[in-house]
Amino acid sequence: MARQKMYFKYDIPTSVVELVKAVCSDYNRRERAIKFGSITGEVLDRYIFLNTAIDKALECIEAGIRKDMLSDISKKRGFQFSAASMLISKDAYYRRRRKLIYDIAKELALL
Repeated sequence: MARQKMYFKYDIPTSVVELVKAVCSDYNRRERAIKFGSITGEVLDRYIFLNTAIDKALECIEAGIRKDMLSDISKKRGFQFSAASMLISKDAYYRRRRKLIYDIAKELALL
């Protein structure tokens, strides 16, 4: 297995980036739990808060690549393996990805 490339181009701490990636990776599970009503109370409120923060941050990205960017962040994929690579250049992809991670961290009050 190839070694994972490490890029440190974020203006925020690496631990915050990892937290944002973890929150993004759980987005679909929380969305199903909200939709099917399998939870109530404070847990439901927290799930709605987390998913709403991600949705607000995704509004700054083009509509055609929103789901792809969220999926790439949650699965820790880069440009080469992204479905969005056919629609956007490499530099623009990483610029939007960094901005998206920053915006999600800001919405979650991690900064």
